[in-house]
Amino acid sequence: MDMNDASMMDPGMATAGRKRGISGSTLKLIAIFTMLIDHTAATILQNTLVARGMNNLDPTDVQATMQFYADNAFLNGAMMVMRLIGRIAFPIFCFLLVEGFLHTRNVTKYAVRLALFAAISEIPFDLAFNNKVLEGTHQNVFFTLLIGLLILIGFKTIKEKAEHTKKVDNTEKVQPWLSILGVLGALAVGGYVALLIYKIMAVVGQTLNAMGLTTADTGIGAAVILGIVFAAVALVVYAIMCKKTSLQTASLRFADLFVLMIGMVVADLLRTDYSGFGVLTVAVVYGLRKSHFKSMLGACITLTIMTPMEITSFINLIFIRLYNGTRGLRLKYIFYAFYPVHLFILYLICRGANLV
Repeated sequence: MDMNDASMMDPGMATAGRKRGISGSTLKLIAIFTMLIDHTAATILQNTLVARGMNNLDPTDVQATMQFYADNAFLNGAMMVMRLIGRIAFPIFCFLLVEGFLHTRNVTKYAVRLALFAAISEIPFDLAFNNKVLEGTHQNVFFTLLIGLLILIGFKTIKEKAEHTKKVDNTEKVQPWLSILGVLGALAVGGYVALLIYKIMAVVGQTLNAMGLTTADTGIGAAVILGIVFAAVALVVYAIMCKKTSLQTASLRFADLFVLMIGMVVADLLRTDYSGFGVLTVAVVYGLRKSHFKSMLGACITLTIMTPMEITSFINLIFIRLYNGTRGLRLKYIFYAFYPVHLFILYLICRGANLV
């Protein structure tokens, strides 16, 4: 995202032309272009189908539904292809966010800039996708990236504080605050996993009920039991890791997980674009940062677990293989400005065509 805050790697690599492959600015342009394709489909094409009656279809009237999609096969097919192309964008933005975090001179300014454009972009985002000035059920991707950046700052802060305390006290003992964060991390991971499983069970239960196959209800009791079980499992894993590595290492890892869980929960509550899985994707890219290819692979796998539609994100592995680690052109504010502007233009097009 913000690779212009500092030259990448070393001074000798500052100019993209000195090394074969594609630069960070080229990756950014690829992400912007594929995002535009995706958003065009999600606004203009989607609203065209809605205007033709897609939302008025009766799911029980199979013949009418099939006839509608047959009559609009090209438009619907084009929309699906364009949405699949759009899956390329987000992993690149996550990758560039981590690169920016690792090389920025001032991470505070970086975070403030993301927060500012998250606020600026919300009205164009809501207009484009919901035809409302402000709509609270879905927040723009800048919020996801901002939360992702904040958890990276949290990871770094915890590590630096632990190392500083150890150096000052000149002791191998683990500080109580770090152990507490480690335990909280284990509990948070267990709770979050339990919540995900409960949600899946609830959806499956509702589907089976709708089909008349069962009348069972997934009550809150099941969620509590799942939470206790998975929290206990996570604590056992934490204890095993303490024995196999060290209390310091295990506590650091699980403290990071605590920070990550907070970020994911906040993203879920705010309903940001890609929600908690978007924040998790940033963390995965950061965790695998020593290898560009592995970090992108991890991002694509994480997103595809979220939804199979993200499968086309694996195309990014080609681009990341060609990435030469250089900054390229100075496009510092291109994405920041392009994001709200293109959304507002798409809204105006839909408005002008009487699609919203």
